[in-house]
Amino acid sequence: MANTNQGSPRLLLSGRGRTQGSCSMYSKCWKAKAVIALMLLVPFTAMGQNAASGEDDNAAPGQVWHNYVVRQSIEFGERIAKTSGNSQMYETLVDLHSGPRLLGQELWMQPLNRDKSKFDNLYLNSFGFGGDPDDMARLRIEKAKWYNFVGLYRRDKNYFDDNLFANPLTLNPGITNCSTVIGGAVSSCTAAFNPQSAYYYTNSPHLQEATRNMGDFNLTLFPNSMVNVRLGFARNNNAGTVDSSLEDVNIDLTQQMLSRSDRWSFGVDVHPLPRTTVSFDQFIEHDKLDTAYINNPADAYTLGVGGPSVSIPLYYPPCAVTTEGLPQPYITAPGVLNPHCNTGVFSYSRSDNLRTFLPTSQLALSSNYFRNLDVTASGTYSSGNSKVLNYNDAFHGLVSRTNETAYQVTGPAQTQRVSGNADLGLTYHINKSWSISDKFRWLDWRNSGAANYSTIGCYSNAAASETLSTPTGGTCNVPGITTTGFAPAGLTALSVAGYNTLEGERTYFNTATLNWAPSRRFSSYIGYRYGRREEKDSYLSNTFNTNTAADGTFVPAPNTVASPNPATASNPIGINKINQNIGLLGVVVRPTENWRVNADAELLTADNTFTQAAPRHEQRVRASTVYKLNRWASINGSAHFVESLNNWAENFGGPGVNLFPIVDPKAYGTKSHNRYYTAGASLEPSPKFGLDFGWTYMDQGFKIPACMVVTATVVAGSAPVVCPTTTNQTTVPATFNITASQNNIPVTQDYQENTSTGYLLLTYKPVHRVILHLGYDITSTTGNDNWLRGDTGLPLQVLGDQYGNAPGIPGNPGTTVTGAKTSAGTIPFLGPFPNQPLGGQDMYWHRLTSGFEVMVAKGVSFKGSYGYYNYSENQNLPANQVAALARNFHANTGTMSIHYSF
Repeated sequence: MANTNQGSPRLLLSGRGRTQGSCSMYSKCWKAKAVIALMLLVPFTAMGQNAASGEDDNAAPGQVWHNYVVRQSIEFGERIAKTSGNSQMYETLVDLHSGPRLLGQELWMQPLNRDKSKFDNLYLNSFGFGGDPDDMARLRIEKAKWYNFVGLYRRDKNYFDDNLFANPLTLNPGITNCSTVIGGAVSSCTAAFNPQSAYYYTNSPHLQEATRNMGDFNLTLFPNSMVNVRLGFARNNNAGTVDSSLEDVNIDLTQQMLSRSDRWSFGVDVHPLPRTTVSFDQFIEHDKLDTAYINNPADAYTLGVGGPSVSIPLYYPPCAVTTEGLPQPYITAPGVLNPHCNTGVFSYSRSDNLRTFLPTSQLALSSNYFRNLDVTASGTYSSGNSKVLNYNDAFHGLVSRTNETAYQVTGPAQTQRVSGNADLGLTYHINKSWSISDKFRWLDWRNSGAANYSTIGCYSNAAASETLSTPTGGTCNVPGITTTGFAPAGLTALSVAGYNTLEGERTYFNTATLNWAPSRRFSSYIGYRYGRREEKDSYLSNTFNTNTAADGTFVPAPNTVASPNPATASNPIGINKINQNIGLLGVVVRPTENWRVNADAELLTADNTFTQAAPRHEQRVRASTVYKLNRWASINGSAHFVESLNNWAENFGGPGVNLFPIVDPKAYGTKSHNRYYTAGASLEPSPKFGLDFGWTYMDQGFKIPACMVVTATVVAGSAPVVCPTTTNQTTVPATFNITASQNNIPVTQDYQENTSTGYLLLTYKPVHRVILHLGYDITSTTGNDNWLRGDTGLPLQVLGDQYGNAPGIPGNPGTTVTGAKTSAGTIPFLGPFPNQPLGGQDMYWHRLTSGFEVMVAKGVSFKGSYGYYNYSENQNLPANQVAALARNFHANTGTMSIHYSF
């Protein structure tokens, strides 16, 4: 089921695939062959020279340059890559391409006479430059008693296109959300009528292709003095293309994103007393994020012959496609959308500029001046703000849910953040075996926000026989939206809204432990931690709506109040409190000199949670061991268990109010677990042979209950019970926006994942100056992601037509027409969304690596490596319920290089 995406017109238009060429190991890539030939020639020439001199030592002694001993090495090579299968998944997981590379470089300098030099040590190294997805360069310079400088630069190329991330936007070619009956006509859809399904069946419409450049530079002055100064600067710059979608009409969006974060730091360390350090640090952070989404031009279709260009939604909302009452295709000609299809977007854009300024001050103390007492303390305070500038959200098309043909939203928003925290730790050594420790931590933060938005909207009064290209009504005054010949028309609505929010939390934790270490072979501790968390939140909104007809009179429009008077919604300050009690236990045992065992446990219980998924009871147990059998063999293993439970579902809408019906015991309680097991060994029986291998097994799963809105007629089986009308905000009922044809039913998400990972690394030296490497690792994942009915515990199923529409569309196979404008499905699908990946999640990831290194002369090594990658997905669902095609690929990569030390 692999898909190469080669020749896909959608892929070429959208620019979503990489265009770098790749050449096979045996193809006619003359540049690669020339580089390889040169690399093969130079080492053997050097080998002949070295053989004549009789030298055998491969280590480079370095050279004296002025007052410095200098050692350098450089590794330059050519990478060759050949791939087949899904290119998006290859880019996401591997992203290696053909071309020359600077695989590694090192420079080390040390003076012969330190008194006459400006530094005592200089070290520079780098790798990855020339086209690999990860590059790094690091510089370290130091001079005793004077300075220490460390500079680090990194670059990451981040390509991410995971189809599970954007579901249910991925689309099975046979699952198409077509129209309902409009004006007595019926539209029937098949897979052939959806030109996008072939692409989205394999790849997600949510894609990121960005490059992140990071720099960290830190300078310490007078590092060994009683007073030293620290200066630092860091920059994180992330830029590239991000593809997303617009929810109302499900159109493709694309943007050139730019995000930058700058952080300056200044610090002073003072040593006023022996074994005592007082530190002060000042941090200043400035962040900027610029976004500018537009509808992807690759989705453009012409609305009728000679009409405007529109962007096709992924799903096709209600759309009248009629000619004399007969169903007609959506696409009437290549690139032409039927003008009677009342869906699409003429234009869309959204832009804003986010700016954040956050200064932070920190004071810290570390001391063991008193003989039996260790003291650590720190305090931090920050106060900053974030502002949204130039926000503009503009749409021209049709939102069928609201009949809105155009809107523009503008206005500023900002938040203020104030936070402080403090830590105090004391350890008192009673004697050589016993000690007692206590650590107190306090955290207090609050965020206050305000936003003021102005919305100008236009609502169409089009009759059933009219189309999107010929709207009815007076021209709407929506700035920047009007288009000659196709201006939005209908009823103009103005809405001015103001929002104020407040969120904050205050936390206290105190941890006390009793430590016992009677000998170097045994130590343990027992402790207790008490935690108190208090959360505050508040929400206030004021909305003023006014709608104006052509004669200036007030006319209500959809989704607005029926009066120009202000509408206010508020939530008084709410306070949630949690008390946590945690028991601690740990032990370290060394039965022999070569055997060490560590184990610790935490047992938590709480009287409340902030969220339904957070635990009220949790157990954490960790254990690890390392056993050195002899000088050349050692084994290791570990286990880590996390078990969580939260059976709270009461008091959701006040004392005694249950979130779920009492008759639904299966809907109560969030349960989760994470279990990890590892085992490995390291063997080196001789200087010529070494073997490392290991295995990891992960078992994680959760069951989380929720109330979900579904259409009342689509749930298969007996009619489900309905969640009660409860509320956690007195002004916003839990059944908000539920129509008469919908139900709010209890469900449970049941997720299970089991992952096994194994690796093996073999090193062999068959002869002097030759090293061989062989490695293999495999990852295998199985599991499921299903929705269960809260009343019966059975899988939730919905009824739809053959193409996965729930409820089914009249006229499509698998439906029964019960009225002129109603229908029901007869084919069961795992719910709640027929085109959402559920059921099996089997995946296999194999990687084989091999390589060699030949030391052909003093300081000269010739290297070669080969890598094989294989990714495959197994799907155990019926074909009509597969929402995303398996994204399998395999790849071969080879690298030839020279490593030269001098």
